[in-house]
Parts: sequence; structure tokens; C-alpha cells
Amino acid sequence: MGELVTSERPASMDVVLLVLSFVALTNGATELLKNPDFESTSFSGNWVCQGCSLSSSSDSYHGHHSAKITQRHHNWAGLAQTINVSPGNRYIFSAHVKLLNMARGRMFHKVQVIVKETIHGHDTYLDLADSPKVRTDSGWVEVGFDFQVPNNLHQVYIYLQIAEPEVNYLVDSASFKLLPSDSNWKTEANARINNIRKAPITVNLHNLHGDGYQVEIQQTKSKFAFGSAVAADKIVDSTHRAYQQFFYDNFEWSVLGNALNGGKWNGVKVILTLTSQWPLYMLFVQKVLRSEVTICFGGLTGHIPDWIDGMGQSTLIQAMHTHINDVISRTRGSLEHWDVYNENLHGMYFEEHTGHANITMEMFNWIHQAEPGVKLFLNEYSVASSRQLTTAYKQQAVELKNAGVPLYGIGIQCHTNSHMDITTLKYRLDKIAEAGLPIWITEFTVNEANEGLKADALENMMTLFMSHPAVEGVLLWGFWDGQIWLPNSALATGSNVQPNAAGKRYQQLFHQTWRTHVTKSVTGSTVHATGFMGDYTLKIKHNGHTVKTQHFTLDKGGKTVTVNL
Repeated sequence: MGELVTSERPASMDVVLLVLSFVALTNGATELLKNPDFESTSFSGNWVCQGCSLSSSSDSYHGHHSAKITQRHHNWAGLAQTINVSPGNRYIFSAHVKLLNMARGRMFHKVQVIVKETIHGHDTYLDLADSPKVRTDSGWVEVGFDFQVPNNLHQVYIYLQIAEPEVNYLVDSASFKLLPSDSNWKTEANARINNIRKAPITVNLHNLHGDGYQVEIQQTKSKFAFGSAVAADKIVDSTHRAYQQFFYDNFEWSVLGNALNGGKWNGVKVILTLTSQWPLYMLFVQKVLRSEVTICFGGLTGHIPDWIDGMGQSTLIQAMHTHINDVISRTRGSLEHWDVYNENLHGMYFEEHTGHANITMEMFNWIHQAEPGVKLFLNEYSVASSRQLTTAYKQQAVELKNAGVPLYGIGIQCHTNSHMDITTLKYRLDKIAEAGLPIWITEFTVNEANEGLKADALENMMTLFMSHPAVEGVLLWGFWDGQIWLPNSALATGSNVQPNAAGKRYQQLFHQTWRTHVTKSVTGSTVHATGFMGDYTLKIKHNGHTVKTQHFTLDKGGKTVTVNL
């Protein structure tokens, strides 16, 4: 997990999918495109090819035909269609693209989805989606976006373009549909939480002697991960007791933040520079339930340390191996997660400087070989809080999974504000979840100065995350205004680290709403309850005195606990 950054896109690697101008619903139809699957080989009245040649191909993603775009004379030449939509509504677009050839000297091409808005004769181009690492051996690649149509926009033009005119491509299974809002989403989300996060508990009691028994079922840890980034210096410094106590009281997972990134290799060489503090941090890791560490590698241009820049290909690969071994020698057995290659849709440093187009796969395999027990993740920003890379991120995860790479899960950096639309956020989570892998919200912030708005938005988004079956945990990207990237996202403030309105709302969710504490009087030999999955302490009391204590873990399928008194 790294800081939220922006980067320049390499203009020399553009495969562009342009979607121009948006329009009004037709007769309430679900699908707004004409001939969206290209099964009709007649393109009259549906698709046109501007500045290129359009034909039908039997090489298809679905069905029997696709559209083949060749003889392109300009970078803007490509497939197009006019449709209608309603102003103010949200829509989702998707299509599958297959490159037929690569431009000379290119390792990748970038597929983009761009929208042209024409309002009062003025054209505005919006880059709505990128797929930056597409090759011919990628096969069929999904591209897409979500988009809210401006209130004064009524007509649309969908335009597909590849920046390099010499590249030919196929298109199939296109779709343009309404994304309806759900005013009842929170009720539905809470119902899902009860369904997917809880399980039945049965306590069988033997050798009861008379009446006056009570059963106390107390949850001590949650299966769903609630965590936060911590500053490695402050979490082990005795002068920051209030900071430490707030963490221990309100979180069960930790991640080492970016506070000490001197001499960094995009965040993790910090481990090698901590010296005297690192053993203390390892003691802290052993105190919390579970922990993960930030990125092992990151390919953003401008974020590569000087000491590796300029290395030859073989020297760089050896340095990468040395880095992995150095880090894991210090962390072995202490961490559960590694973010292997961070934000790699935004940067291609290691691909370009090693000459290995599949270096991401190799990194996963190297780290898995070095420490097989650690769960390995991708991690990326602008995939949930923004629409630009959502589909590309899902596509990358699918490709790694299908290639047999030891990828456990998908990390999502979700830096938002109180204006984040829940319907849109759920759509993006659903899209990424199509990869069929666990999702972790690895960096979560709600950057809002108004504490009431922040508290409400925090609760809504946490509820959505908790209710999504693919999401296994949420890690805040800091919690205290004295040590946080975005001060207006803090849950606690001041030298005493006191919770603000958003912090109190989080505490209510963590300690009460999504926590199980049950006390029941015993009227027979069996007690039934339902609880959130996680670790529990069970106490049997007789006339107010504890006579038996047992511990158990509640998972999917429920738990039966037998107590012999």
C-alpha cells in the first residue's frame, strides 16, 4: 500500500477506446446499443467505422461473430455508434477487445475509454477508463467504465480508437446500460451482513446442578478484519501512549505506513532502515491479532530509488531477488500479507527495465517461494474511488489467477469523501469481485472537514464493505490527526487522541453493531445464539460466580460447544 499519487501516462503506449457523447433511454430497453454482440454481420443502422475498414470476424469472445477493425489511417480511426440516454442517469459501458498485432517496439498498448461530451456546440473529452498493459497474448480484454450523464446532455456517440494506426483489433460483447440507484440499499446491506457475517452458536451443558446458571458469550476478535496503518516510530515509542492505546482499543490488524520511507524501495526498504526500531515493531506485531506490510515493489516512475535506477536488466533482477531475501529474513513468520507489486497499472518501471513483460507474475512466484505461507496481494488506487482502472484491475487479477500465479487477493485503496455515491461504489466492488478473489480495502479514508457528514459517509461505506461477500477486511489509512496523510480523514484528534464524531461512529460499529455480546439464563441443557464470526470467550456462571470458561472460534457453518461442569 502506498500513498495516493498521480502519474503521467506514457503516450507512446496508447491503445484508445473512445466513447463519445451520451444520450436518452429508448423505450425502457435494458440494452441501449444496437447489435451489441455483433451477431448480425450487417452493420447498417448500428455500427460504423470512421477512417477504417469494418468487417465481421468468426473469432469471437461470445457467440459466433465479432467486429474486425483494420486499415486504420489515423489514431482516431475506429468503430462508432450513436445511442440515446437520459440526462442525470448513471450508465455502465463494457466491451471486449482483442489486439491482432503489436506496433513495432511496443511492449504494451494502453486501451482507454474516453467520453466526448458535446454541450452547446462545445466538445469535452473525458478519459473514463484505462487498460494500460494490453498485448496480443492477452487475448480478449474487457474494457469499461461507469458514468453519470450531465443534466444537459442528450445525445451520444461511441467511438473506438487505437492510438497507433498500424494496430488492428476485434471488438465483441459490447454493452451500454442504465445503472439504477437503490434507495433501499442500506436495508439490503444490513440483511446481507446478518446473512454472511453471522453463524449459529449452540452450547450443550452437562452435569448441571440445580438452577441459577447463566451463559455469557463474549466475542473477543472479529473474523472480518478491522485495522489501520500505524507509524512505526510512534507505535513503539513510550511517549505516544494515547496513540498506541487508541489503536489497541479499536483495531485488530495493523499495516506499517509510509512515515519512515527514507532510502525506500517504494515503501518497504523502510524495514532495512529501521535498525533499532524494527525489533520493537516486531514486538508490536506480535501483540496485535494480525499484521501485514506495505509494498515489496512499486513501478511508478519518479518513485524508484536512485540506487537501482540505471541498473542493467540482469543486475536489476538480481537486486530484486536480494531485496526480497533481505526483507523476508527480517519478517519471516511475523506477517500474514504482502502487497507484492504496488500500483502496477500506473507504472511499468520493472517491465521496461528488466525487459520482462510478465515481471508481475515472476515477482509473485519469487516471494511465494521465499515464504510460501504469506498471502500475496495486488494493490492499486483509482479502482473503487474512481472509475478509470476498475475494469482493468479486475482483468489483471483474472489473468494472474488463470496463469496459476499464487495471488491470494485484491487490495483496493479507497480514498473518498462524503460525496461518494454508494450505488457507484457497489458497482465497482462488484466488478472487481468478478475476478473471484478475496478483496481487502487496504487504504480507506473519508476526507471531509464536516464531522457529521464524515461520520455518516464512514458508516455508509463501512456498511457497504461489511455487506459485500468478497470483502474480507478494511484497513484505515491512519486514524489520528497527528499522524495521518489526510488530516480531515482523522477519527481522533489532539494530544490525548480523542475520538471525533466519525471516530465515535466507527467505535459504535466496531464495538457494538458488529460485535456479539450475549448473556442468557439457562432453562435447559442447551443454549442457542447467533453471533458474528470470530473468536469468543464462553463463561458459565452459577449464582453470579464463574464456574467454567472456554474459548472457541465461530466460523461459517456455526459452532457447537460442549461444556462439562
